[in-house]
Amino acid sequence: MRVDWARHGQNVANLTNTFSHRVYDGDLTELGRQQADQLGERLAAEDRFYTRLATSPLRRAVQTAEIVASYLGIEIAATIDDLRELNVGELDGRNDHQAWNAYHAVLRSWRDGDLTARFPGGEDCHELVARLRTALATVTSDAGAGPALVVAHGANIRAALPTMTGSPDPGTDLSTGSLARLDVTSTSDEVTIALRDWTVAS
Repeated sequence: MRVDWARHGQNVANLTNTFSHRVYDGDLTELGRQQADQLGERLAAEDRFYTRLATSPLRRAVQTAEIVASYLGIEIAATIDDLRELNVGELDGRNDHQAWNAYHAVLRSWRDGDLTARFPGGEDCHELVARLRTALATVTSDAGAGPALVVAHGANIRAALPTMTGSPDPGTDLSTGSLARLDVTSTSDEVTIALRDWTVAS
């Protein structure tokens, strides 16, 4: 099943470089709303049909999903907690250089193959991959045979991608308001995820 993964539009945390998993949950900026409009317009113009729309519970994702849904004539079917952005633990709500250095050190360890490296008080890569697999299994199991649209985040999907799909790190983040395309196959025993396309600009 095809799953289009949309990153939310720009939000306040993007402007302030604030980590936002639970502690901080900012709204879309005006640009972010424009990006959501552009994404919705584009998907509608392409006659994209989705049997299910799911979103992360964070405000920036929900607001983006609401705007996109209005263009597609569908409703948000599910808000899934496992789609949240990276659980950075004690870094959540911070935007200082020390916090960002710690963040990049963990991601560097994951890219180097140490998937047990953990954000202080947060998750390691195994836990991230497990929850995203669970989320995608939920989306696809409830979507019937048709494609699904997920509105969520950029850092979590990029960080999980090599382990989750076997694809190399794409080298760039998803732009706000853009899409990645995945193929998801769910059985009673496992969920297989393959990357079809990355950074499909809106």
